[in-house]
Amino acid sequence: MRVEYGNVFYFRFINTIGGIESHLYYMAKKYKDWDITIIYKEGDANQINRLKKFVRVKKYNGELIKCKKVFFCFNIDIIDKVDAEEYIEVLHGDYKAMGIKPNIHPKINKYYGVSKQVCDTFKEVTGFDTNLAYNPIALDTISQKPLLLVSATRLSKEKGRERMVELARQLDVAKIPYLWLVFTDNVNAIKNPNILYMNPTLDILKYLAMADYVIQLSDNEGYCYTVVESLCVGTPVIVSECPVFKEIGVKDKENGFILDFEMKNVPINEIKKGLKGFKYTPKEDNWDKILAPGKSTYAEDFRRHILVKCIYPYTDMEEEREMITGDEFVVSVSRAEYLAENKVVTIVKDMDKEKHTKGDKDGKKLEL
Repeated sequence: MRVEYGNVFYFRFINTIGGIESHLYYMAKKYKDWDITIIYKEGDANQINRLKKFVRVKKYNGELIKCKKVFFCFNIDIIDKVDAEEYIEVLHGDYKAMGIKPNIHPKINKYYGVSKQVCDTFKEVTGFDTNLAYNPIALDTISQKPLLLVSATRLSKEKGRERMVELARQLDVAKIPYLWLVFTDNVNAIKNPNILYMNPTLDILKYLAMADYVIQLSDNEGYCYTVVESLCVGTPVIVSECPVFKEIGVKDKENGFILDFEMKNVPINEIKKGLKGFKYTPKEDNWDKILAPGKSTYAEDFRRHILVKCIYPYTDMEEEREMITGDEFVVSVSRAEYLAENKVVTIVKDMDKEKHTKGDKDGKKLEL
């Protein structure tokens, strides 16, 4: 018997970092009491595990999906495998600026853009009317902050790598001391002793909160969670003159500095003085009006204890020790599934229910 879901969000590849990944996370976190299922084909284990704390997450295996509403995030390759009352595409980028051909399909009933900039440029490119649905945001509690610069971005031309080089040069010429943490998995390294590269992290809020400024100097953006998150935690930003930055609430010399694309008029002395005490309210999202109504039926309980057995020696970062073949230890459901997927353990049993799994021969699938 097919399971009918309320709201299905489909994204083919869930990466280690990205705007759509943040969209899915905040959607899951803020609307966890709604019936939401996230479906993917490939994905980063850390991203998937944090989504599973709030909503149902399933890897797509070619099955027919039945739901009330389906939301496609860029990819619509499984649309003919979805039986939905309503087909919706969520637009996350400025298609005109990106020069990418949008996905258009006769089954799509509605388009929602995550900013007015996205909506306007999508209609300009396609002629289709688009509804505005700002991205949801639901921040965690954050800690104290020291002084530094932070960016979370690819080091590519369109994300403003050369502008980053120029800003660093001007800071150096002005003899302003700084430490610039750049979180990226795409190190096209800028040779500067003050720039430190960090592995991407899903817990970036504490770094944004610690910063004097968060910097994003892109050619174009459709929304930019990093900027919104930074302003929400009271950290001013330094951004390029992308239209959407003003739309989402960046105010020059009040809660940030908006630099021209040519980097000709960088107010170095004002940046040095800093910006304090501003108030910021993110754009209110309206997903409570968009999602199909109905309480969540998601049943996974992270308090369950799963007994696993090591079948291949490895270093376990959570247990902080070397695992030897034959070792048995207890982990959460998501951790058990992750280790089994990587073929380093086999699942023995659910310690709380005392029920053996009925998965495949590698013990990958838990009875949830």
